[in-house]
Amino acid sequence: MIRGRFRLGTGLAVAMALLVGGCQGGPRPPENLQVVIATGAGSDQVVRSSLQRLATQMTSEFMSNNPGTNLHLRFLDEGDLAASVRDHSTLGAGPDVVISRVPPTARLSDEGLIVPSALEPEQLDPLRIQFLQHFRQGNQFRALPFLLQPSLACYNRERLPKPPATLVELVQRAAEGARVGLPLQIDDLLWSASGFGASRPLLQALDEDQGTRRPLSPADRAKVLAWLGWLYRANVQPTLQFVDTSDGLVQRLASRQLDWISCNATAIPQLRRSLGSRLAVALLPAGPNGEPAQPLARLLLLSFGRDSTPGQRRVAERFALFVLNDFSQNNLMVRAVGNMPVNQNVIVPVKESPQLATMQRSLENSIVPDFRQGIGLRSRTGELRLLLKQNVYGEQSPQKVLEAMEALANPTPERAP
Repeated sequence: MIRGRFRLGTGLAVAMALLVGGCQGGPRPPENLQVVIATGAGSDQVVRSSLQRLATQMTSEFMSNNPGTNLHLRFLDEGDLAASVRDHSTLGAGPDVVISRVPPTARLSDEGLIVPSALEPEQLDPLRIQFLQHFRQGNQFRALPFLLQPSLACYNRERLPKPPATLVELVQRAAEGARVGLPLQIDDLLWSASGFGASRPLLQALDEDQGTRRPLSPADRAKVLAWLGWLYRANVQPTLQFVDTSDGLVQRLASRQLDWISCNATAIPQLRRSLGSRLAVALLPAGPNGEPAQPLARLLLLSFGRDSTPGQRRVAERFALFVLNDFSQNNLMVRAVGNMPVNQNVIVPVKESPQLATMQRSLENSIVPDFRQGIGLRSRTGELRLLLKQNVYGEQSPQKVLEAMEALANPTPERAP
């Protein structure tokens, strides 16, 4: 086990103290902060469990080092986040801090339910936060990167001693009897498109911002078509299964119904409880010509609500700096397996842990979406999943699916949301 390099060294009572102290400077009442954490989609139990452990650790440490501060946690599904924050904000009681992935944070920002960070460069620069520039707005930042969650291959080493290194090998292993699982969620399956050079063109085509959206060129269309063709042919193998959600894949690997899946690193603790030493992780397979897989890394963001008092905002900013400092980011990496630091001062002990080394290598090749890309992909998840299903099960040809994807990426005024 890797150990962190650092170590942490009521109402009635407060009311009575204020009455006694009066104008003589008695103790101040505690500062209460509402922290809302979006825990992924409704079916994403793996992410929910990981974030709850994470939140409990970091808030208790912050409160122990900041007497007179109370953090009140509330967990929501991503789909419920915007409505909940909106409803509370109409009463002037919105959260002080929000932690969520890129797409829901972008929606809160677009609706004015969160406000840019007022932290100064001299406070943020020493932390060397990765991807901070993705969220710049003038001289401020609409949100602060908090943690990265890489995508990997998780497999049962007892059933599959050597993981497939390429997409070609992945299908070969399935043909030999290995039970392989792939997701039908576009953001979790996009890594396989990168092997054909199709992932970045697809992201550009699905960009929410018309100013940066790029239609597929003839060369890009050929790449996407090659990927869709590979998905269709892969499904011909009876031991290769497509599952609606990544959470479903994790459950099937844990129950030994599958031998190999693509997974998010936050699933490792759950899989380890079920598989023990049989669990192994690897990089996702490279493309047919050896191009490294470029998965979408999940990025958790920290943002500030609009309804905070000046005192609450000061504490919220102090909390942000606390969870982003070297100490906290190191501890979160060690304690909450699957979460990697955005603070580049933290040294990832890759020589001590092959598992962390694999996560680090995955992140080096990963795509981290900004606000516009994140919204564009997430807002079309359901429709894209249906198209991918029609493709892999042969209900529509890859050519027809490609045309439907292009129509989805470039809606007519009548269809535009």
